[in-house]
Amino acid sequence: MTTALRSAAGRSAARPRKPRPSPFGLGVGVVAIALTVVTAFDWRFGTGLTFRGFIDNFGGRNSVIAAIPRADLDQMFSARDRGAFLDTVGIAVISSVAGTLVALPLALWSTRLGAPYRWVEVTARGIGSVIRSFPDVLWALIFVAAVGVGALPGVLALFFFSIAVITKLTADTVDGIDTGPLEAADASGSGHTQKLRTAVVPQILPAYASFALYAFELNLRASVVVGIVGGGGIGSRLEFFRNNYPGADRWEKVWGLVVMFVIVVFIIDRVSIALRRRLV
Repeated sequence: MTTALRSAAGRSAARPRKPRPSPFGLGVGVVAIALTVVTAFDWRFGTGLTFRGFIDNFGGRNSVIAAIPRADLDQMFSARDRGAFLDTVGIAVISSVAGTLVALPLALWSTRLGAPYRWVEVTARGIGSVIRSFPDVLWALIFVAAVGVGALPGVLALFFFSIAVITKLTADTVDGIDTGPLEAADASGSGHTQKLRTAVVPQILPAYASFALYAFELNLRASVVVGIVGGGGIGSRLEFFRNNYPGADRWEKVWGLVVMFVIVVFIIDRVSIALRRRLV
């Protein structure tokens, strides 16, 4: 009896057998390796994309890369460039705050738990899908054509970009909340709006605040690209130097602005991380 118990205990304590790799995973790995090998040589198959071409390009003389050690750091002390940076931060702040306020109800209505009626859920999901289908640069080009060059098209473009990001992330959070408080709210006879305010929003508020800060960080970076196409801010200064200064001088000034932008982004990232730790 004792021997049988020891044998059973030994079998139960034995380490389970390691599962074998799935055929699908192996197939994906083989295809990825094959594509890497193909693109590493001159077997182009009509795409014109090869790793060898990348290596040849980086091995040649590149005036943009060569200008990095000679970055014009005096740009950090230029009043016009400091003003452009303030415009960039302002664009990111305004678009993030406005997008965050609009994204919360849209995210709630995009879910089965938050929508009061089925048609509201379908409509909200459709609006979110349409907004997400346009990248921030395309939104900027549309608004530059509509209202002209300046900070306003940048704000409008990143406003819609913020809605796209926060709505999607918040809606996914709503779908995964604890349904116990919802059942308690239903049992107490709460209306739909009261149920959202007391049982849903408190559960998603920390994640929602984190998504808002994340959208602000994205908008701060995206504002540079938006500015290049006419959305104002530091991107417009980068485009000015790239188009109006001769030779390598333009890249030295561009890299000076890039260094300044990296410093600003680093500082704002530190502040954002500290806020996120307190909120989440």
